[in-house]
Amino acid sequence: MAHAVKMASSNEKPIHAIPQDFEAPEGLVPLAVFGDFRAASDAGLAILAMGNPYWTYLHDGTYIICVSNRVAAIVLEELRAVASLRANRMEPKKIELPEFEVAPWSFVVFATLLIGVFLFQSRASILPLGRIDSIAIIADGQWWRAITALTLHADIVHLVSNLVGGIGFVFLLSRFFGASMTWLLVLLSGISGNLINAWLHFPDPHLSIGASTGVFGALGMLTGVGIWYSLANTETSRVTQMPQWLLPAFGGFTLLGLLGTGDSQVDVAAHISGFVCGCLLGVFGAMFRRFLVKIDKSRFILAGVSLAIVVGAWGAAYSGR
Repeated sequence: MAHAVKMASSNEKPIHAIPQDFEAPEGLVPLAVFGDFRAASDAGLAILAMGNPYWTYLHDGTYIICVSNRVAAIVLEELRAVASLRANRMEPKKIELPEFEVAPWSFVVFATLLIGVFLFQSRASILPLGRIDSIAIIADGQWWRAITALTLHADIVHLVSNLVGGIGFVFLLSRFFGASMTWLLVLLSGISGNLINAWLHFPDPHLSIGASTGVFGALGMLTGVGIWYSLANTETSRVTQMPQWLLPAFGGFTLLGLLGTGDSQVDVAAHISGFVCGCLLGVFGAMFRRFLVKIDKSRFILAGVSLAIVVGAWGAAYSGR
C-alpha cells in the first residue's frame, strides 16, 4: 500500500506521490510526504490523537510519515478528513497597517510652542491665568484652562521631560494615524483628561500645569491601539491561553505606573485621566482608522484646527480675565 495525503498548511510543501526509491521498514506503510518538518509534525499530532503511533523518515530532503500496516487504512482516512477541513477553513482575517512617513515639521511646531510659552511665562504673569483650577473650571465655567494648562510648565526639567515624552509617543502614533491627526487626538486626550481631573477634585481647590496629561494621553492611545488590534487580529495563532490584548494593556499600565507617579508635586490624577482618555481614543481611532486616514489627507487643515484650539483658548483666557 502506497498512498500520499495532501495536507493543507501555510508552511508545508506537500508531495503527491511516495518516492519510488523509498522503502518502508517491514510492517510499516508510508502514508504522507511533506516538504518541511513542522508540517509533518502537525500530521503526526493528528495520528497521535487517534491513539496510534507513527514514524517520520527523512528521505531526499522530504519527511515521510509511516504507520503500522494494520491501522494504515483508518489513519489514511483520518488524515484525508483533516486535510479536507483545513482546505475548506476560512482564511484568517489579515489586517493591513500601512505606515505614514512622518515629517519633522509638526514636532518643530510642538517644541516651538511649548518653549515659546515657557519663555513668555517667565516674563509675564500668565500662570494664574492659564493653569488648571478645579473651582474656576467647574464652578465658573472657565473651560479654556483645560487647554492653556497644557502649554505651561513649572521649570526646565518639567518642560524637557514633556517634550521628550510627547515627541517620542507621538512619533510612534504618527506612523499609524498620520502626524496631524495624531496631534489633534493627543490634544483632545489632554483636554478631556484635564476636565475630568478638575471634576474629580471639585469642590476642593486643585491647581495644576503641564503637557503631561496629553503625553500620557498619547501613551494611552498607543495602548488602546495595541489592545484593539490584538482583539481584532485573527491571523496570529494562539500559543498560550493568555489573552493577546493583555500584553499591550500590561505594557501601557506598567509605563503609566513607572512614569506617571512620583512625589507630591506630580499630578497623578491628571496622568491617569489623560491615559484613560487616550486609551479610549486609541481604541476608537483604531476602529475607524480608515475614516481618520482619509481625513488626514487634509493635514494642514487639521494642524490649523489644533493650533486654533490652543490660540483660541489663550484668547478666551485673556478676554475672561
